[in-house]
Amino acid sequence: MEAPIIPVHHLPVRSRIPTRVEHIRPGGQVVRSGVHRHDFHELFFFAQGTGLHMIDLQQHEVVSPSVHLVAPGQVHGLDRSADMEGLVVMFAADAQLGSGRAAMSELFAHADNPATFRIDSVQLIEAQGLIRSMELELARMDGPVADVVEGYLGILLLKCAHWARSARGAANQRIDINDPVKRFSELVERDFKEHRSVAGYADQMAISPGHLNELVKKRLGRNASDVIHERVLLEAKRLLLHADLTVKEVSHALSMDDPAYFNRMFKKATGQTPLEYRSSIREKYGR
Repeated sequence: MEAPIIPVHHLPVRSRIPTRVEHIRPGGQVVRSGVHRHDFHELFFFAQGTGLHMIDLQQHEVVSPSVHLVAPGQVHGLDRSADMEGLVVMFAADAQLGSGRAAMSELFAHADNPATFRIDSVQLIEAQGLIRSMELELARMDGPVADVVEGYLGILLLKCAHWARSARGAANQRIDINDPVKRFSELVERDFKEHRSVAGYADQMAISPGHLNELVKKRLGRNASDVIHERVLLEAKRLLLHADLTVKEVSHALSMDDPAYFNRMFKKATGQTPLEYRSSIREKYGR
């Protein structure tokens, strides 16, 4: 029997419209959702209520109003108060966003940005208006629904990127979607299980390994090989915390055929064996 893994949720959408809106409505009791992944992006807009939102290996306190971001592949689970109210915008990775695509790339860049940021009541109302317009369009049965919805979504992402920069106190300057460091991060996110050579990623980007490493180090403060290694390590930690897999199965899930090497690599990086890490992190989060 195949060992259980972290559940993956898929986007239930109408044909040709890779976008959906859901409401978080107050209920009679606290709601605790199990941890899972998505194969799509999620934007949470919390209007009222409190809670804890685990995104990967971090617990984020929900403070309203605020925005939380969950990218495809990330592991998350939300425990929310009975009075929580909000909106969730879900969209596929291949959604056509026009000028909003650069904003999407900026918002969901794991290495650069935090997963949450505060907004004020005026910004919340503006976001709610855009989302309501999306919902009205999604309810239509004909016309250019997909194009109009993705237009609203692109505007929403542009607004959120601006609000996120303001919340971080960052310069109001967008990073181009073709930025090589961002492109490298996207390629690593897609291919880290199979490809761990800096030279291989540099070949895909048509630049030299040395130049790629120089760009990455200048932006992120670490070498390109470190970025690849950290991504592998993150996936290992996700699986050790959330999945009922043996250490050997985790090793194989990461395309490492030698569990002994995986144990050495993990302990060198964290100071703990995989089993020690699993025990301590599950105790920390009560799982």
